[in-house]
Amino acid sequence: MQMDNDPSPLINWSEEIGEAILKSKSFCIAIFSTRRELLYANEAFSLLVKDDPCDSFLNPSFSDLLVMRSPTSLVFNGFITFGGHQSNNCSIVAQIFRKENKLLLTGGVDTGQLLAQNSAMHQLNREVIDLQRDLIKKTHELENTLSQLQKVNDELTILNANKNRFIQILGHDLKSPFTTLLGFSGLLLENLHAYDMDRIEDLIKIINKTSHQTFKLLEDLLLWSKAHSDRIPFEPVDIEFRTICQQVVESLMSNAMAKNIRITIQDNDVSTVYADEQMLKTILRNLISNAIKFTHRNGEILIRVDKDQSSTIITVTDNGVGIAHEQIDKIWDITRDYTTEGTANEKGTGLGLLLCKEFVEKHGGSIWVDSEPGKGSSFRFTLPIQGVNIE
Repeated sequence: MQMDNDPSPLINWSEEIGEAILKSKSFCIAIFSTRRELLYANEAFSLLVKDDPCDSFLNPSFSDLLVMRSPTSLVFNGFITFGGHQSNNCSIVAQIFRKENKLLLTGGVDTGQLLAQNSAMHQLNREVIDLQRDLIKKTHELENTLSQLQKVNDELTILNANKNRFIQILGHDLKSPFTTLLGFSGLLLENLHAYDMDRIEDLIKIINKTSHQTFKLLEDLLLWSKAHSDRIPFEPVDIEFRTICQQVVESLMSNAMAKNIRITIQDNDVSTVYADEQMLKTILRNLISNAIKFTHRNGEILIRVDKDQSSTIITVTDNGVGIAHEQIDKIWDITRDYTTEGTANEKGTGLGLLLCKEFVEKHGGSIWVDSEPGKGSSFRFTLPIQGVNIE
């Protein structure tokens, strides 16, 4: 739109325009004497200049303005920069008029410059917003990366703990029974003709028992190693629970009879479970063996199975020594060494329960224990019903 620059319409508004200029906070008016005295300043100039008015002229200085000459009263037309101790530097478009020993300053912000500054500020704001968005995106990416690194670090910690535990078992738990085997077999060999049959029978029983324990340890080590290298096939099918459970109980009956422990299976009309047969046998064998180990003579063990809408819940309960609450987390943690002797001084490595956890989680289930020292423990694990949460 073309603007009309004819000032004649302003004549009728001269009084109002004058009052508006004097009261303006954006258009400066000030009158100085050549003796560096401020004779008048409107509010806009007072807001602009906080220090000594004449000393606030930086470029050009007040002294420079005093020596400027012109054929007309207008001695300066351009940008003037003001500043001082109490204010930041600021430039305005100004005109300086001189009549005799007085100077009149008029001026304000250049509209074109203001629009350019506003445009630059708008662009800067957009760039800041873009930077904020990019920063938020990068922050989320960094959080995801840190989460992945933490996950990898946790996995490496577990792998390192597995390695250390494996070395510990090989160096101590597996070495110890071989020391017993070598010691007693050597003693028997050296004194075969000197010992009577009762003594020989006692030594053979010790050798036989230690051999079985060592074989069981080797089995657990191999299973554990395979489980951590995904070399164990996972083939869940419908299984007759009571049949499988009875097979496991029969394989452990000699241990239970040695302590006169009664084992009861309560299936609650649950005929089948959906599981990998070999893994389920390993879970049951370790939990029942663990219950026998920590149950006193003449104790009882109950194996119970129940079902809800999504899973089968199997519980192995004993009335043995129980586990202190602060120790429960240790039995599932490979990074913490936790083993205790049984009620008949049975030895163990803790691998059995770790295998149970591995195999239960392979099925998509969970395992936990409720226990009270002196009253016994109930180990429970879930197996999802066929087609539910099995990976």
